[in-house]
Amino acid sequence: MTALTAPLTRPGLMAFGIYPLLTWSGLQLGSHTFRHYLLPAIMLLGLLGWWLNYRRYRLIADTPTSRAASAALGEKVELYGTAACHPHAVNYSPLSGRRCVWYRCWRLPEDNNNQLDDMLPLLSGNAPLLPSHCTSEESFLLRDGKQEVIVHPEGAEVQAPHREQWREGNERLIEEWIGEGDPLYVVGHLTSRGGEPYNNNDFHRDVGAKLAEWKQDPVSLKQRFDLDGNGQIDDKEWLAVRAAAAREVRQTQQQLAAMPVTLHMQQPQDGSPYLINTHSPQKGAQSYRWRAWLHALVALGSVLLWLSSRR
Repeated sequence: MTALTAPLTRPGLMAFGIYPLLTWSGLQLGSHTFRHYLLPAIMLLGLLGWWLNYRRYRLIADTPTSRAASAALGEKVELYGTAACHPHAVNYSPLSGRRCVWYRCWRLPEDNNNQLDDMLPLLSGNAPLLPSHCTSEESFLLRDGKQEVIVHPEGAEVQAPHREQWREGNERLIEEWIGEGDPLYVVGHLTSRGGEPYNNNDFHRDVGAKLAEWKQDPVSLKQRFDLDGNGQIDDKEWLAVRAAAAREVRQTQQQLAAMPVTLHMQQPQDGSPYLINTHSPQKGAQSYRWRAWLHALVALGSVLLWLSSRR
């Protein structure tokens, strides 16, 4: 559990609650500010919201749903199954102690006159804006028939189906979560770990990486391998260094080969969205499509208002 800072390019910040907030702020500052500054800002946000949501709509619509047992490894895939905790590593929400596979929480000061505080959970969505925000980063399972996939939520845009809020002292606590047994949709990068030995290219690459890691700590390197004590690693000693690195890599390979094969879903490296929600693929695509065009309508409406105000 850590507090995160998410980029503004997430659709979570493109929630529709941001528009009444900007409108309310502009009206408080005066009609001149609203016309000349807030309307253009709403137009730009509407266009950005349209693009972000339309991009996700196309991602879901263009990616066929795969079965976990036959999905292509090393590729961007779409899986749909059931959410579950690891059998011996259950996740619990820190606020309610609720057993769940994933959670997101806020602690807000209870102030009925502070309208901004009321809007923040709606605006932030997947993107925390407060230091009192926390998001689960523990992995969980997607079960697809008899096959299990370990889902790593780091970097994902998560839409949780459950939400609850309550008061505790002078604070308002808000919690969202995905429960065990909920349907689970994930589109991301699928990999496997364990079960197969490395090939020679992998071996030489990992030996090089191990040597580079050791070079970052020259003091320890000399303590281990400077046998003649002259403060330098000569050619013979460097052969010993390489042999030690090869032994460590080989031991790691043997351990990985002995492990059962596990499938892992994680954030794509190409920068494409990593989506986790509980909608069916069809419903998820439809949701993003509607949100995209509603943002576009907001942008169009702000342009028309801006043009009419200049007459």
